[in-house]
Amino acid sequence: MVTCYIVSNEEFSGKSTICAGLGLILKNQGYNLNFIKPVGTHPKKVKDTMIDGDAEFMCEVLGTCKILSHHSPIILTPELYTEGLRGEILNLMNKIVEAHKMVSKDVDLILMEGARSLNDGLALGVSVSQICKEIPSKVILVTKYKWGMVDEILFIKKQLKEHFLGVIINIIPRDEIEYIDENIIPYLNKNDIPVFGTVIENKLLSSISVKDLSTNLNGEVLCAHDFVDELVEAFMVGAMGQEQALRFFRRVANKAVITGGDRADVQLAALETSTKCLILTGGFQPSAIVLGRAEELGVPMVLVPYDTLTTVEKTEKIVGHLRIHEPQKVDRLREILTEQVSIDSLKKALDI
Repeated sequence: MVTCYIVSNEEFSGKSTICAGLGLILKNQGYNLNFIKPVGTHPKKVKDTMIDGDAEFMCEVLGTCKILSHHSPIILTPELYTEGLRGEILNLMNKIVEAHKMVSKDVDLILMEGARSLNDGLALGVSVSQICKEIPSKVILVTKYKWGMVDEILFIKKQLKEHFLGVIINIIPRDEIEYIDENIIPYLNKNDIPVFGTVIENKLLSSISVKDLSTNLNGEVLCAHDFVDELVEAFMVGAMGQEQALRFFRRVANKAVITGGDRADVQLAALETSTKCLILTGGFQPSAIVLGRAEELGVPMVLVPYDTLTTVEKTEKIVGHLRIHEPQKVDRLREILTEQVSIDSLKKALDI
């Protein structure tokens, strides 16, 4: 049995998405696998059990989980940190090792997902490097493409030593892929760092359904309820005049427009372009004319209890932590990773 530890050193690098995609591909190839996220940072209560939201998501995607607490043994909370800092005996590593043992029964591969960064839980003795000392693991780093990432990769390899297996570079702007192929990959290969995949950013995978958007913004869908499963790929803020707004909104397709509930002119302009939903801020109800037009076009209007600035800030956080449970996303994810990640090289490195 092999444990593949998929980690990153920042939030929203796409680690959960990569983990889910690899799991789906390997499961489809006949591998008997299971999943664990030893240190969670996104607490969620499910059937009276507090687990990590990413762990719940992976359990849904892979369909391999039986007892949820085994797949999410530790949740980092302020209270837990306080107990640890006071010197209370928490036995966190023992809980992780025991949970790993439970999910490892009769499987070929364990996918183990890291927390937000390699150092989360360091003060409590459960950082990535500390876990690797107790659970023999082969670590794959998922890093979002950015300037200076090579320095970070080299540092992480030095930190994880023999556990470090290689890297997947994720969310790459299409116009940067040539630079990566010609400069970054050759340099990393010279330093004995395999690059298992280069994954180009994809609008579909970074989209969110109107329904999920409304739920996360504590919104109320006012019309076009049959269209709440539509996927939003971009966001625009409408705070200009109607004529300007129309030119502005025509630039982007499949978008959500965030604007004041009292801005009927901006709302009507948005409805004349490729818009998936209108997010109305300030607590203002839209006019009956706009509401009727949105219903006619099948564009949900979502009333949220925040001002425009707060709504934009909350939306950025929501989009940063997306899920892929929509069927069209899952299918596309499998296709993308099959094309852009060398599954055979990864399997050879894992020795599975």
